[in-house]
Amino acid sequence: MWVAIVVVLGLAVLQLLPVVMARRARGRQVPELEAFLSPAQRRAERLLVYFWSPTCAVCRPMSKALDEVGSEAIVRVNVLEAAPLVTAFNVLGTPSLAVVEGGVIKDLQVGARSAAQVRALLQSST
Repeated sequence: MWVAIVVVLGLAVLQLLPVVMARRARGRQVPELEAFLSPAQRRAERLLVYFWSPTCAVCRPMSKALDEVGSEAIVRVNVLEAAPLVTAFNVLGTPSLAVVEGGVIKDLQVGARSAAQVRALLQSST
Protein backbone atom coordinates (compact mmCIF):
# COMPACT_ATOMS: atom_id res chain seq x y z
CA MET A 1 0.00 0.00 0.00
CA TRP A 2 2.75 2.47 0.96
CA VAL A 3 4.70 1.61 -2.15
CA ALA A 4 1.73 2.56 -4.33
CA ILE A 5 1.34 5.87 -2.51
CA VAL A 6 5.04 6.68 -2.90
CA VAL A 7 4.92 5.82 -6.60
CA VAL A 8 1.84 7.98 -7.18
CA LEU A 9 3.37 10.91 -5.28
CA GLY A 10 6.64 10.51 -7.20
CA LEU A 11 4.80 10.61 -10.52
CA ALA A 12 2.87 13.70 -9.42
CA VAL A 13 6.12 15.46 -8.53
CA LEU A 14 7.60 14.56 -11.92
CA GLN A 15 4.56 16.07 -13.64
CA LEU A 16 4.75 19.31 -11.64
CA LEU A 17 8.53 19.81 -11.82
CA PRO A 18 8.58 21.36 -15.35
CA VAL A 19 5.85 23.83 -14.34
CA VAL A 20 7.68 24.83 -11.15
CA MET A 21 10.97 25.29 -13.01
CA ALA A 22 9.19 27.36 -15.66
CA ARG A 23 7.95 29.76 -13.00
CA ARG A 24 11.46 30.08 -11.57
CA ALA A 25 12.76 31.16 -15.00
CA ARG A 26 10.67 34.36 -15.06
CA GLY A 27 12.74 37.51 -14.77
CA ARG A 28 16.00 35.79 -15.72
CA GLN A 29 18.36 37.39 -18.26
CA VAL A 30 19.15 35.22 -21.30
CA PRO A 31 22.21 36.60 -23.14
CA GLU A 32 22.78 33.22 -24.86
CA LEU A 33 19.76 33.84 -27.10
CA GLU A 34 21.54 36.29 -29.43
CA ALA A 35 23.22 33.53 -31.45
CA PHE A 36 19.82 32.10 -32.44
CA LEU A 37 18.27 35.38 -33.64
CA SER A 38 17.96 36.73 -37.15
CA PRO A 39 18.53 40.48 -37.70
CA ALA A 40 14.75 41.05 -37.77
CA GLN A 41 14.32 39.17 -34.51
CA ARG A 42 17.04 41.24 -32.83
CA ARG A 43 14.94 44.36 -33.49
CA ALA A 44 11.70 42.83 -32.16
CA GLU A 45 10.45 44.06 -28.79
CA ARG A 46 8.87 40.73 -27.91
CA LEU A 47 10.04 37.26 -28.95
CA LEU A 48 8.46 33.87 -28.53
CA VAL A 49 11.08 31.15 -28.11
CA TYR A 50 9.74 27.71 -29.05
CA PHE A 51 11.67 24.76 -27.59
CA TRP A 52 11.04 21.53 -29.49
CA SER A 53 12.53 18.10 -29.98
CA PRO A 54 12.52 15.87 -33.06
CA THR A 55 11.44 12.95 -30.84
CA CYS A 56 8.47 14.84 -29.33
CA ALA A 57 5.11 13.69 -30.73
CA VAL A 58 3.27 16.74 -29.34
CA CYS A 59 5.78 19.09 -31.00
CA ARG A 60 4.64 18.19 -34.53
CA PRO A 61 1.12 19.68 -34.26
CA MET A 62 2.56 22.54 -32.22
CA SER A 63 4.97 23.34 -35.06
CA LYS A 64 2.02 23.45 -37.46
CA ALA A 65 0.24 25.92 -35.17
CA LEU A 66 3.36 28.12 -35.16
CA ASP A 67 3.54 27.91 -38.96
CA GLU A 68 -0.08 29.08 -39.05
CA VAL A 69 0.83 32.12 -36.95
CA GLY A 70 3.77 32.81 -39.27
CA SER A 71 5.43 35.53 -37.20
CA GLU A 72 9.09 36.49 -37.51
CA ALA A 73 9.11 36.96 -33.74
CA ILE A 74 9.08 33.18 -33.19
CA VAL A 75 12.49 31.64 -32.51
CA ARG A 76 12.63 27.85 -32.90
CA VAL A 77 15.17 26.04 -30.74
CA ASN A 78 15.90 22.32 -31.07
CA VAL A 79 16.64 21.20 -27.51
CA LEU A 80 19.05 18.52 -28.73
CA GLU A 81 21.27 21.14 -30.39
CA ALA A 82 21.16 23.96 -27.84
CA ALA A 83 21.77 22.52 -24.38
CA PRO A 84 23.19 25.75 -22.84
CA LEU A 85 20.14 27.72 -23.96
CA VAL A 86 17.77 25.05 -22.66
CA THR A 87 19.54 25.23 -19.29
CA ALA A 88 19.41 29.02 -19.23
CA PHE A 89 15.63 28.90 -19.73
CA ASN A 90 15.05 26.04 -17.21
CA VAL A 91 13.26 24.00 -19.88
CA LEU A 92 12.48 20.48 -18.64
CA GLY A 93 9.84 19.47 -21.18
CA THR A 94 8.88 19.97 -24.80
CA PRO A 95 7.12 21.72 -26.29
CA SER A 96 7.80 24.86 -24.27
CA LEU A 97 7.18 28.51 -25.16
CA ALA A 98 9.10 31.37 -23.59
CA VAL A 99 8.08 35.01 -23.92
CA VAL A 100 11.19 37.21 -23.99
CA GLU A 101 11.19 41.01 -23.79
CA GLY A 102 14.44 42.96 -23.68
CA GLY A 103 16.51 39.85 -23.05
CA VAL A 104 14.43 38.92 -19.97
CA ILE A 105 12.12 35.91 -19.68
CA LYS A 106 8.63 37.25 -19.00
CA ASP A 107 6.80 33.91 -19.16
CA LEU A 108 7.58 30.25 -19.80
CA GLN A 109 4.83 27.76 -20.58
CA VAL A 110 5.20 24.01 -20.91
CA GLY A 111 2.89 22.05 -23.19
CA ALA A 112 1.17 22.45 -26.52
CA ARG A 113 -0.69 25.64 -27.41
CA SER A 114 -3.10 26.45 -30.24
CA ALA A 115 -2.40 29.06 -32.89
CA ALA A 116 -4.79 31.45 -31.12
CA GLN A 117 -2.93 31.01 -27.83
CA VAL A 118 0.40 31.65 -29.57
CA ARG A 119 -0.96 34.87 -31.11
CA ALA A 120 -2.16 35.96 -27.66
CA LEU A 121 1.29 35.33 -26.18
CA LEU A 122 2.90 37.43 -28.90
CA GLN A 123 0.48 40.32 -28.45
CA SER A 124 -0.26 40.48 -24.73
CA SER A 125 1.92 42.12 -22.12
CA THR A 126 2.67 40.10 -19.02
